Amino acid sequence: MIYLDNAATTPLRREALEAMLPLLTETYGNPSSAHAAGRRARAALDEAHETVARCLGGQPREVVFT
Repeated sequence: MIYLDNAATTPLRREALEAMLPLLTETYGNPSSAHAAGRRARAALDEAHETVARCLGGQPREVVFT
């Protein structure tokens, strides 16, 4: 297990902010909802699972965001 919890005290990198801004301002639906905003949020969440898994050499289903 890789534990990446830096609590609320870690400064946000500029690259992370730039990646997050569109999701915070345009893709804010509940990823479990069936409406368009929810589907966009689900697609973004699925992509994040795949990206993290690929970086760590794992499977998307093994990635858990808390």
